[in-house]
Amino acid sequence: MDMSRLKGYITILGLFLTIILNAQNNYIPRNLYEAISQLDILFTDSIKNQIIDLTEEEFLANSHLSPGMWLRNNWGLWKGKELAKYFNSLRIYHPDDMSGIILTSYYRHLKKQDLKIEEQIKYYQEYWRKTQDYDNQLRTDTAFARQEKIKYENSIREENERLKQEYPIGSHVKAWVDHSTFGLRTEIIGEIVNWRVLVSKSSGRLNSSNGPEIDSEYLEAQIKVIEYKDIKKKKKIERYNHVINNELWVNVNSISKIE
Repeated sequence: MDMSRLKGYITILGLFLTIILNAQNNYIPRNLYEAISQLDILFTDSIKNQIIDLTEEEFLANSHLSPGMWLRNNWGLWKGKELAKYFNSLRIYHPDDMSGIILTSYYRHLKKQDLKIEEQIKYYQEYWRKTQDYDNQLRTDTAFARQEKIKYENSIREENERLKQEYPIGSHVKAWVDHSTFGLRTEIIGEIVNWRVLVSKSSGRLNSSNGPEIDSEYLEAQIKVIEYKDIKKKKKIERYNHVINNELWVNVNSISKIE
């Protein structure tokens, strides 16, 4: 993880914890300006200064999940409460878009910048218009749907090849592996000895239920374990992952470089 991403992650973690600790009155804002005022109350000066130190892209990239999820769940954006109705009146209907506008506007408020609310609204409206147009074309234009299917499947194969080059056979990597049916994971260090591509038995559809059927491919690395970071989990890992000759298969998304 580079320093800017780490800085953003730490800031947003502090921001999320601050929300949890300070949000005792359960006040739900009624519009964007009240939302900005409420965030001003919830965040300490230290957190505000850390946010200001981030770029807008860093702040938004790191805040969509934890702080953004908190806003969506606790301010009634999923349940159609008053703040959601306010955004509906602006023709903004998805809770993710609502929290995105709130967080973007709050960042610009701290930076003393123009909020550009109409521009933000137009961005989300245009996104959904293009999405709907694309979905309709997939449904009505067979040639276009086939072309998009091929393009999508080729992009997956190209990404898999890129990952193989990023982690060539013989690379030493760290990986998170499951050791129970409850999704519990632990870290190992190992060497990549082989690659394989799995095709999902159940085909999905591109973009939506209207899209063409696509085969989902998953890239896995065969890793020879060098070190179990938690040696107490060794037996569980071996049983759960059917480890043979100290080797197991791991999804590429669970692999990272040793820094």
